[in-house]
Amino acid sequence: MKLNKLPVFAVSATLWFAACSDENNAVANLEGYATSPEEFISGNEIPTNDIPDTQNPGTEYPGYQNSGPQVPGNQFPDSGLSSASSEFPGGELGGNDIFSSSSAIPGNPPNPNPSNETGDDENDNEDARTLNGTQILLKLSGTSATVENNNGCVEVADKVATITCPGAYYVTGESSDFQVVVNTPGTDNEGNTGIYLHNATLKSSNSPILVKNADKTVIHLVKGTTNVVEDGNGNHLFTTVNGKQDTAKAAIYAKDDLNIKGAGKLTVNGNFKNGIQSSNDLKIKNGDITVIAADDGIKGKGSLHISGGTLNITAKAGDGLESDECVENADGSFKDTVANKGFVKISGGNLTIKGRKSGIKAANYIDISDSTEPSTVKIESSNKGISAEKFLYINSGTIDVKSDSSALRTNWQVYMNGGDVTISTKKKGIHADSALYLRGSTINIVTAFEGIEAFKIFAEGGVTSVFATNDGWNGGGGPKNNSSSMAMFSESSGYITISGGYHYISAKGDMIDVLDANGTAKMTGGVLILEITGQSYENQGGMGMGMGMGWGPSQQGGNNCGAYNFAGGLIDTDDGFSIAGGVLLAFGNFSTDTPSCANQTYNSSNYYGSDKAAFKPTYQGNYILYGGDVNSVAQVNTAGMQELKFPNGTSYMYR
Repeated sequence: MKLNKLPVFAVSATLWFAACSDENNAVANLEGYATSPEEFISGNEIPTNDIPDTQNPGTEYPGYQNSGPQVPGNQFPDSGLSSASSEFPGGELGGNDIFSSSSAIPGNPPNPNPSNETGDDENDNEDARTLNGTQILLKLSGTSATVENNNGCVEVADKVATITCPGAYYVTGESSDFQVVVNTPGTDNEGNTGIYLHNATLKSSNSPILVKNADKTVIHLVKGTTNVVEDGNGNHLFTTVNGKQDTAKAAIYAKDDLNIKGAGKLTVNGNFKNGIQSSNDLKIKNGDITVIAADDGIKGKGSLHISGGTLNITAKAGDGLESDECVENADGSFKDTVANKGFVKISGGNLTIKGRKSGIKAANYIDISDSTEPSTVKIESSNKGISAEKFLYINSGTIDVKSDSSALRTNWQVYMNGGDVTISTKKKGIHADSALYLRGSTINIVTAFEGIEAFKIFAEGGVTSVFATNDGWNGGGGPKNNSSSMAMFSESSGYITISGGYHYISAKGDMIDVLDANGTAKMTGGVLILEITGQSYENQGGMGMGMGMGWGPSQQGGNNCGAYNFAGGLIDTDDGFSIAGGVLLAFGNFSTDTPSCANQTYNSSNYYGSDKAAFKPTYQGNYILYGGDVNSVAQVNTAGMQELKFPNGTSYMYR
């Protein structure tokens, strides 16, 4: 509990979505972008006021796994999440039209890997596709092109080659202002239109590759070739098949489904707006792809699925990866998701993303997993790292996020089921407006203003380490609980339960809380190590209520200990901290809640705890809190004990 703390659930839906519409401005509007932690807390991070009910567990979601590291005692509770989330007082969460019946946790998302994804050439990595004179070949030259072996379906006129029926079409040569347009009948099961880029440099003042109408278009990056697609920064108007005016919003732009695959190289320069975009579903199977875009890098409006390849994406004013299919209110703002749409799925590949607004953003959910090849995602963003309206699933993969705003964030629920995650941020490490589940991920939050934050935090497994300059873990942001004994001091409610896993949480700075709940916190299992690693309340002095000043020595937890401090510290809850199992060791001179406390001087050279559990702190102090399976604390000789290394390198010993 932090005195005079501002609420984190102010409504700002319009900032998150100019959204469902495909008519977004080309340049990002960052008017609400926060420049300080205070601005961030006051509502510029796009939170929502009415938080949905968390009784729907979502464990049926494909790819869910308890795949955390095999470390001692890393057990997952077999009680359902619905029962876990109902154990807290004030646990009933109101809903609104943002989270209506279509917003259930996706149980059957679209199959991203059908058995015959493109209908042709499933062996791009092995097939060099040498030109032998039999292919339909479009040879580019300046502002025109010639066609070899024309099947009667390629029309060249006025700087445009129009493909009018499905088939395999090869493109080679270099153009200065020329466009390839796909405009086939688009009937169901008509067959795919394949565009094979074979050392092609395709530049146009409009969209160099424009799909007006097709059942599915597949862009093949022929093995051993290097290809460039670049648009101009002028007007990209075109006439749709319905005779309406539209704007091609990317260098590669498709009104229908688009796939990209192959073992060749592709560089896309989106000077007008986006790099690659499909108004429906976009799938990238492999390839060596570089995208530099004025706004968004790669966008599948219906959905975006990346299953392999090497991608380097720079979004100068927008999002690196995006999918924003959703339902709008009358004013064009976000209302609800569309079933099986608006998601970004990464199931393989090596991705490096630089985004101005977000590294990855989705209107529904984001899922990062491994499949036939591992997923490696590296993000640098001057705003958010990974941001989803509804759900975020981290099931596996290696993820590294550096961001100026929240690194991982949703307006509903986060599931950290597996994978290795490293975060460095100026704001919040992992944030969920509703519930956050730590189940099997290895997480290292190197630095953050607030490390982990959600209305309800369920720590059930995994191995985590957090360093923050404000709150390490913060259970807050929910509707204010007026029945709370500390309601007058808090603007929200929040709850934390720890039942498994290994968790190290540290904080440094003035007015910090290592473990903070604006409701209750409880521990039934797992290992929890807390540490104040520098100045907290040491230099405040006095008893200034509401100013973060210490109350001096007090008897708490049955021991004579000087760790008690009304304003916060190691453990700070509004309505109490309870421990019924697991291992708790907390190092620091100040705390609001003190389960058991020992006057024990400690330093960074030795281990402290019991003969069952011990930790080597990184700082020094005079008081240690403990509980659960630890009945007393002292300096420990760890000979014969086993070691567990937290992701930040700190050492926990056990037997």
